[in-house]
Amino acid sequence: MNPFKTYRNSYNIRDVVQNRHITAGKHSYYAGFAHGVHFEENVLYLDDIDHEKYAPGEIDGLIIGNYCSIASGSKFMLCGTQGHNYNFIATHPLDCFDKDNYPGHRWKGNTVISNDVWIGYESLVMPGVHIADGAVVAARSVVTKNIGAFEIWGGNPAQFIKKRFTDDEIEKLLQIKWWDWDDEKVGQNINLLRSSDIQALWDNFIG
Repeated sequence: MNPFKTYRNSYNIRDVVQNRHITAGKHSYYAGFAHGVHFEENVLYLDDIDHEKYAPGEIDGLIIGNYCSIASGSKFMLCGTQGHNYNFIATHPLDCFDKDNYPGHRWKGNTVISNDVWIGYESLVMPGVHIADGAVVAARSVVTKNIGAFEIWGGNPAQFIKKRFTDDEIEKLLQIKWWDWDDEKVGQNINLLRSSDIQALWDNFIG
């Protein structure tokens, strides 16, 4: 059964996920009507065995900050190299001969989606990637590299397109860190946050 009634519906990720290797901050949501499955099913190579067997930090995890917007079908691949190594003669893990040894496996570290990141429809984020605050990932992108703050990337593989604001404006926003404010303060500044007037938000911040 589709957990979303229409494409207008979403839910806060941290209210729904159960695997302890997935964490999400406040107001980060998933809108998954088009694919009809829960967010956790889009976190690949992570299951109940990993949840029970490994403590946080022992394996690759997914960390999502505050106020992230994740569109339907966006996927996050974990589990490092999954036993494959393209530097070996055989890319096959050959586990059919040696089930207890995976020399090709390497953990990639946590995948980190920072704050106020917008990830477009059916994007794929590869293991160990870090996407910084305010970044935007275009629909159906394959993200293989780290993305800087307030950058827009797109394509397969995803490439840098442009910065959302000037370097000076980005520096101001990274100091303001509005996504760390309490809900009351966000509500008080909602008109500015829904504008492009960074200087006015800055003046309000330092005032």
